[in-house]
Amino acid sequence: MDVEPGWYDEFFEGDWLDLLALRPPAEQTAQEVDFVVEQLRLEAGARVLDVACGHGRHSLELARRGMMVTGVDLSPRSLTLARETAAAEGLDVEFRRLDMRELDYDREFDGALNLFTAFGYFEEEAENQRVLDGVARALRPGGAFLVDVVNPVALFARYRDFWWEELGDGVVFLQQHEYDVLSGRNLAVWTFVRPDGRRSEIRHSLRMYTPVELRLLLERAGLTVDGVHGVKPGAYSTAPPTLEHPELLLFARRPEAR
Repeated sequence: MDVEPGWYDEFFEGDWLDLLALRPPAEQTAQEVDFVVEQLRLEAGARVLDVACGHGRHSLELARRGMMVTGVDLSPRSLTLARETAAAEGLDVEFRRLDMRELDYDREFDGALNLFTAFGYFEEEAENQRVLDGVARALRPGGAFLVDVVNPVALFARYRDFWWEELGDGVVFLQQHEYDVLSGRNLAVWTFVRPDGRRSEIRHSLRMYTPVELRLLLERAGLTVDGVHGVKPGAYSTAPPTLEHPELLLFARRPEAR
């Protein structure tokens, strides 16, 4: 199974956005942001950095609650949708087109988030480390970070090379997967079949980090890991991770200045 390097440059512009990213209901977003606000101890007026913000699902909800939000993403179309929603609602949110490896902030944010399994894109470990280094640098002393990743232990327990499901409007979603044990990456080909028979395909490759691997990366960036939680679809919680949780949330903090 071949996945081109730099797959993320175009991946989020079409089917990913239209058929998957725009699906979560408002109730799910509200629950996730409730959790973020509580875990990061955010209050109205807090500055928040949303890394790989997409079309602004979490950024916009945080802004509705009085946060000062900056969202960064590489997808022009996603950012256009985010800005249109912000303008329509009169929300003051800064959306920047920026590669998450190039975060250029220094001690500016009270909290940061990277959600919807948006970490582990890059082929080289050093490039993924750069993302966390930039997040750590962007946080003020005492600032907190929440990152949502796939739980590889749960994934391995029920790994399937192929399966399908039906999305809304009669679209059939076919998934093919291949795990590379030497790189720790999951390679995927996703095919969408419309009711009229039209097919389209997107491919991606994601580094699967175990909690201990991700903890080491966060600590290397200068952050202190305070906990890891298990996540079931559509429900963030502080539950300890088990094989029943397909995703993980890791919570880290930049130490207070001495």
